[in-house]
Amino acid sequence: MEAEKKKSLMVLSCVAGGLLALLLLLMWIRTLSPAFSDWVCRYISRPWVYAAGHATSLLPFSIFEFFIVATVIAAAVLLVFMVISLIKKKGAAVLKGVAITVICVLSVFNLYTLLVGFSYYRPVAPVPQSETEYSSEQVTEMVRYFADDYNRLASKFKRDKNGNAISPYDHSELSDKLAKEYERLGGDYYYAYTPKAKKIFNSWFMTLNNISGITFVPLGEPAVNKDIPPSDVPQTMAHEMAHAKGVMREGEANFVAYYILLSSSDDYLRYCGYFACFYALLSAVNADSSVKTDYAEIRNSIDPLIIKETNNAYAFWTEKSRQPGFAGWINRTFEKIGDFFNDIFLKSNGAGNGNGSYGDKVNDGDITDTGETDPDTGEIIYAVTYSSVQKMFFALYDEKNNISSTM
Repeated sequence: MEAEKKKSLMVLSCVAGGLLALLLLLMWIRTLSPAFSDWVCRYISRPWVYAAGHATSLLPFSIFEFFIVATVIAAAVLLVFMVISLIKKKGAAVLKGVAITVICVLSVFNLYTLLVGFSYYRPVAPVPQSETEYSSEQVTEMVRYFADDYNRLASKFKRDKNGNAISPYDHSELSDKLAKEYERLGGDYYYAYTPKAKKIFNSWFMTLNNISGITFVPLGEPAVNKDIPPSDVPQTMAHEMAHAKGVMREGEANFVAYYILLSSSDDYLRYCGYFACFYALLSAVNADSSVKTDYAEIRNSIDPLIIKETNNAYAFWTEKSRQPGFAGWINRTFEKIGDFFNDIFLKSNGAGNGNGSYGDKVNDGDITDTGETDPDTGEIIYAVTYSSVQKMFFALYDEKNNISSTM
């Protein structure tokens, strides 16, 4: 009998070792060639998401959340079983339980790496950007155009008692609307099917960990924290849908979501696009000068309704950790834990800056002191490289005003 137990443990250990070796192999292969990673995304991940997404979209609740709850319960049961086995001095049973658990975890990691991990190493997602060189006056004109549109939209929506714009769509309608918006992208880079976005019932835990949305690609299921500020929902939903369409790098998923919202003809979606990234555009004004007159004028022109809602969203994410006593400590602790594991996850998938990768397309601009001054005004002259998000706004402006620009 003891020989059989040893043989069983040996087999399980070999299986676990094989799965670990396979995981390391997949993680290495995905780094070798963006073209190969793209091939895996197109011909393995895309059909999987198409099938899984169609299946999970039939259900009104999140399958991912169900599995997480089931996993927590199973882990608790396994822990009790192991404690009882140790008390009864059944060490072999404990080792077998550990081995089976490791095999299950490694199997999930392997599946996730195959279906998702390669997406982090494929070429950059195509989003329109203007490469035209603009004068400072032209940049100011463009930013004013978008600021005026943002202010105009702000007054169009009913608002709740806290001053937040009320969405004209319920969650399901918004998901369907964004799926149709994604159809405009075309091309063969993005996965053809856009799965339905779900609400997470236990959103309190996501809020505790500063998580606004999550997408588990093997289930083809984007999901959104139902408790986040209303005007954050469309951008979060569009971001999670971008993951389900093969855009896994966080900064790019944000970038695609911004474009989907800002290029929409729907007033509410466009308003939420501005709400997500207008201030990333505003910094382009007077970027080549030490004098910020136009910047201050446009910033001060922003509608108080927008400022109020922006402050509400900021307070939602920050005030919980500022609470006194035990409640504040719990929030700060979970935020740190969530940030720690998310940072490790992103770095393990090629994002050297970890959590900072969410702002990659906002922070890729540059302002350099040329060491020269304007002979007429005496102002310091700066060399400016506009960020990807700013160049996307410029492309949208050129398109809306029928101005030729480079993609």
